Amino acid sequence: MEATKKLFVLLCLFLTINQAISESEHMATFCNESSGNFTSNTTYNKNLNTLLSTLSNQSSFANYYNLTTGLASDTVHGMFLCTGDVNRTTCNACVKKATIEITKNCTNHREAIIYYFDCMVRYSDKFFLTTLETKPSIWWSSHDLVPKSYGKFGQRLSEKMGEVIVRSSLLSSSFSPYYLMDTTRFDNLYDLESIVQCSPHLDPTNCTTCLKLALQELTDCCGDQVWAFIFTPKCLVSFDTSTSSLPPLPPPSRSGSFSIRGNNKILGGMALAVAVWVFAFLGL
Repeated sequence: MEATKKLFVLLCLFLTINQAISESEHMATFCNESSGNFTSNTTYNKNLNTLLSTLSNQSSFANYYNLTTGLASDTVHGMFLCTGDVNRTTCNACVKKATIEITKNCTNHREAIIYYFDCMVRYSDKFFLTTLETKPSIWWSSHDLVPKSYGKFGQRLSEKMGEVIVRSSLLSSSFSPYYLMDTTRFDNLYDLESIVQCSPHLDPTNCTTCLKLALQELTDCCGDQVWAFIFTPKCLVSFDTSTSSLPPLPPPSRSGSFSIRGNNKILGGMALAVAVWVFAFLGL
């Protein structure tokens, strides 16, 4: 009977943790106050609903899509971008959730952007696709520092990711434009996985600039940690480390620290972390 109770408690704990992890997939929403508001049931509102519905549907077929609906002052521009390492099912689920949440979080705003771990969705009454933008951004990182045995990790990180950024600028016409993932082993001690990605409408020069600025921000905040990534309106950069004798580290969407940067304001917080001592407490 006691063992049954423990298993029941453990099951409840697992379900609670699983739900918290799922809910933590949303990183941040930015509602642009300077763009003003629209009134419900107006033409702009109807065009926005049409745009978001189309984005949600199109996410079943591609990891990037953009659309413009309406005319004159009722025009709405929008896009979604899924990270290049997720499949169509994950992309679709993320975009569907994002298109619902962005309207809840930014009710009647004429411009907004929402970040999830696997995708971002954005809409605006202004054309933005080809413009280089670096804010608002959000970064997420591990709690754990890289071991001292990794040696000159910071230098290797900057050099390798700089190389990956240069290579990605040559992929503007590929199936997943500007997306590149590289895994390199150092000293037969650890693997460094580097991921960079730009919005396909950026030209190669602006893509490279966006990635370099994002990398600089990421290394300044988190260059000594085992994984980290940053999402900006036009590009993303991430890195992850793993050892050859252990399974890969969990993706950055599970636990760590985050910071949001937008309108010269920085907000911070902590994600849910699961303590190992729970299992000891249950005696399992």
